[in-house]
Amino acid sequence: MSCIRAPSLSGGPLKTGKGKEMNRRVLSMVLCVCLLLMTLPALSETSGEALMTMAGFDGANTYRVWADCLFFERMTELTGISFGFEQAGTLEEWETKKESMQPGSELPDVLFKANLTTSQMKRLYERGVLMDLAPLLESFCPNLSRILSEHPDYRQELSLPGGQIVSLPYIAMTPAQNAMWINRTWLNRLKLEAPEDLTSLEAVLTAFKTRDPNQNGRQDEVPLSFLGPFDLKFLAHAFGIVANDYNLFVDDAGTVRFAPLEEAYRPFVSWCADMYSRGLLDENGFYQNDTMRQVTSKDSAQLYGIILTTDLGSLFPAEWTRDYEMLMPLSHEGTRRYRDLTGHVFPGVFALTTACKDPETALRWVDTLYSIEGAKLMSIGKENVDYVVDGDGTWRVLQTVSENSSYISQALIMSGTTPPGISADEFELSFSDEYLTSLIKERARLNEYCVRPFPHYDLTDAQKERVAALQAVLGYEVDMQIARWVLGEDQLTDESWDHFQSVLEEGGLQEFLSIWQEVYDATKAEDPT
Repeated sequence: MSCIRAPSLSGGPLKTGKGKEMNRRVLSMVLCVCLLLMTLPALSETSGEALMTMAGFDGANTYRVWADCLFFERMTELTGISFGFEQAGTLEEWETKKESMQPGSELPDVLFKANLTTSQMKRLYERGVLMDLAPLLESFCPNLSRILSEHPDYRQELSLPGGQIVSLPYIAMTPAQNAMWINRTWLNRLKLEAPEDLTSLEAVLTAFKTRDPNQNGRQDEVPLSFLGPFDLKFLAHAFGIVANDYNLFVDDAGTVRFAPLEEAYRPFVSWCADMYSRGLLDENGFYQNDTMRQVTSKDSAQLYGIILTTDLGSLFPAEWTRDYEMLMPLSHEGTRRYRDLTGHVFPGVFALTTACKDPETALRWVDTLYSIEGAKLMSIGKENVDYVVDGDGTWRVLQTVSENSSYISQALIMSGTTPPGISADEFELSFSDEYLTSLIKERARLNEYCVRPFPHYDLTDAQKERVAALQAVLGYEVDMQIARWVLGEDQLTDESWDHFQSVLEEGGLQEFLSIWQEVYDATKAEDPT
């Protein structure tokens, strides 16, 4: 949650047992405890629920030990269901554990924060390790089932080619995007409006460069900061181009197209080169990373007018973030379209193994996280303990929480590896800090313009291998040539343009497009919508 921030934390492997000191002189008490242990499956059970084992991974830098985390304790209070834990201490340990799982071995009941790739899901299901949850969701996961019925495309993203659902997702109701953040304080100081199209963007960037908006008497402002070709290609939306990481999109006729072959691509690159030569794009854009852009002191001079990033708070001091607002996509021929970076659905985060002793109970537990109540427990905490709702309907975090830098690791589950559930955006909209709620509203507004250039897809092993080989050539050439042209190392002429296209053809472009057309056609054939 944006209003609670903790420093980087780390921890070690978890210990699952909790010892009890007993007074040996009170024999009758010992006998009572022994009898209790004989009649109940485990001391940590509540409401008669059988204890199951949960295995998964949270990185050492979270400092979170599941056995001691208040989130799980509160979920037990809410659902009456508890777990024992097998928390991997490193990603390598967790990957090794996943790959070694076999039916008949000592499998955990539940995989939580499972970090399963599509190929792992397929492999573990075919091996007999993972359970198909599709037949169980309607009966035991009413919250998730409702969401999937309202968004059939979400179900498609969860399903294997045969229709099986072997893992459950995290669903971001309004996902974060690689947005353009503009310095509103600078706009106000220069009496400018936020740009609406390419022409007004150039005017704003020029003013940021020449009119000393940070008022330090030096021309040190960076009008627009970006990180390499990846960020630059997000600006292509102003030319009507919205493509994915493979530089692909699907047109209205269902044809897979390659963005660098589009008529608008050359004007886009030419524009970037011109902006760079005029000092309106970050001169270090091809040589830096986010760590180099990070500012830790609020007393530093502000340098950035517009910055492309998914998380402004990770780059700037908290005091600075309030000077920025999210810039909506620029208009192109009367239309605003922007690339959806991640989509709403993050599969592979929760699964049941075929050894699960009580699938119904495990699914009832996780389904709680697909409700607003569960989402709040994951990312905010417990009402009247960690936050309070005031009489006007707004809520605020209690001071004891806001001053506790370890709170996220001690009481929440959202940091680290992705958990199952939904985001708490709906509740966060009533947060007492109007600036933070405005950011949530802006993010929701931006998402209205976001499109998936290519629908959710599933590659066969053979396709995956060939695509990786072709992308290593084609993707590299596209990005390197953008850098050469923008930096001025190569002039954008008819000759260099023709050479670029011939290199793509020689690198297997037609085969690349043919594979993706086949993938797209198969995806549409399987699409129930």
